[in-house]
Amino acid sequence: MADAKHQVATDNEFQFKSTRASLNELILTCDDIQRLEPQLEAHAARVPMLFSHMPVILNLQALEETPALERVKALLDLCRRLSLVPVGLKADQNDAPELCRTLQLADFSQQRSRPQAPDVPAADAEPKAEPEPQPKQAPQTEQEPQPLEPVAARVVTTPVRSGQQIYARGTDLIVLSAVSAGAEIIADGHIHVYGPLRGRAMAGVNGNTDARIFCQSMEAELVSIAGYFKTSEDLHSECWQQPTQALLRGSRLDTVSL
Repeated sequence: MADAKHQVATDNEFQFKSTRASLNELILTCDDIQRLEPQLEAHAARVPMLFSHMPVILNLQALEETPALERVKALLDLCRRLSLVPVGLKADQNDAPELCRTLQLADFSQQRSRPQAPDVPAADAEPKAEPEPQPKQAPQTEQEPQPLEPVAARVVTTPVRSGQQIYARGTDLIVLSAVSAGAEIIADGHIHVYGPLRGRAMAGVNGNTDARIFCQSMEAELVSIAGYFKTSEDLHSECWQQPTQALLRGSRLDTVSL
């Protein structure tokens, strides 16, 4: 009888699962700690719910040059003192890999492939022999592209309760009832709520900046489009408890009464 200690387990006690977590970026246009700290403290005091252990990506790409390692460590320490949780970094693609390895952060820097230069023949290269002409072939008839079938919106007919999360992948989300505080509704496309919106609504989470959020009564904890967001503190002074749409205008998230 085989010793149980030497038996090889056939079932893993873990699994990897794809998820669509919403991450905010802290985009810095200055790396001066003395200037940044009071500004971030004031913002944290205004929206404390967002600074409570919120995971963020520290984005340094707007700076003229990537700060030295010690300065980046100081910036990360500042984030942590304000209850932010840095999980990744964006920087110049030449500097980011080493920084991320040293700081043990994920590298979210955009990798852009450089266009290849066209082949230019050398001046003293011998001219290549021209190929023999080939007989012309009859032109092929191009097939008309088949229209893509539209993806039906996800429709929710019951109230979305606190603690629930509903995600409409690749399409719009339509809720025919109320969304309670503590609930979360997410869509790659538009979000329509035919009732009070009291929880969190995140549209265009795949980066769709044309997505919009519509609701019968704006009472949300947070609304977000393509990563740009407003909290209830901002919404109270705009369209609170009114029929509202939220949309992006450039990099500014606006709310407009319907």
